[in-house]
Amino acid sequence: MLGLFRLVRRIIEGSVISILILATVAVLGVSETIGSLLADRSAAALLFLLVLVVVLADLIGKFISILSATFPDLVPAVGDDERRRASLIQRLRPVQTVGLLSGAYAARLGMFLVLFALMGASYAHAPGAVQDSLFGPLGAGEAIVTFLREGIAGSVGYFLFFLGPDALGSITGRIVDAPLAPATVDGEILLVGIRLYGLAFALSVLRTLATPIIYLRARRRAESLPAAAEQAA
Repeated sequence: MLGLFRLVRRIIEGSVISILILATVAVLGVSETIGSLLADRSAAALLFLLVLVVVLADLIGKFISILSATFPDLVPAVGDDERRRASLIQRLRPVQTVGLLSGAYAARLGMFLVLFALMGASYAHAPGAVQDSLFGPLGAGEAIVTFLREGIAGSVGYFLFFLGPDALGSITGRIVDAPLAPATVDGEILLVGIRLYGLAFALSVLRTLATPIIYLRARRRAESLPAAAEQAA
């Protein structure tokens, strides 16, 4: 339950921050795209704006999660939730625990794909002026596949940046035949967001593949918690 509460809290925090960011952009009038979406007020425009809020909130929530994992407490407290989790890990068979973890991570991957699909479909139905200010007109299927490929290519670019632009360009060129060409600064910002979301997707894939290692670390942590709790008492 503690993990669920933390997840809900990160989602709420990310949603509030993303809404504040987009509201500030709208008030300042620095984004033609956001202004056009709010001025249009059609269902398609509001849907695309809502998807942008959700994706931005998800990215912010992941950033908050990374910060909390990067700067943990120097002496983490051992509470009842940690003891119950340790007891559960010790009682379950390894196959059961790995299966539960794999199912949770697979569901997370599915959510990434759903959000990529929503982003592409909502973009395809967005007003023409909005599309022209970003990447130009795209069909629903074309937008979904292109956004997903751009996200994957972006994650490869972030991982293999040390190869240099020439070698990296040949690798990403095999993933994206025709890269998106942003028409404005708004398009460039959205493209960066798509690539960052692709990086988060790639990290989630790696985490799914590393489920056995994650289980071993969790089991070692579970075995050390009772001893730590006894010492603290």
